[in-house]
Amino acid sequence: MSLTSLILLLLAVLYIAGAILEFPIMFEGNFKTKWIMEKIGRKNHKLLLLGLGAILLVLAAIFR
Repeated sequence: MSLTSLILLLLAVLYIAGAILEFPIMFEGNFKTKWIMEKIGRKNHKLLLLGLGAILLVLAAIFR
């Protein structure tokens, strides 16, 4: 497994776990996150995190 694949896999797991378990750092961590949540809402932000996690999982499988 290449280093790129491992990094993408870890990011994917972090995004998916953050969406499911609602880590505070994934939702109220910084200004950009607050701005995105104001624009699209909390539910859509969770879907965005899940979507990014799924994309990163696919990329990790490709780079394997």
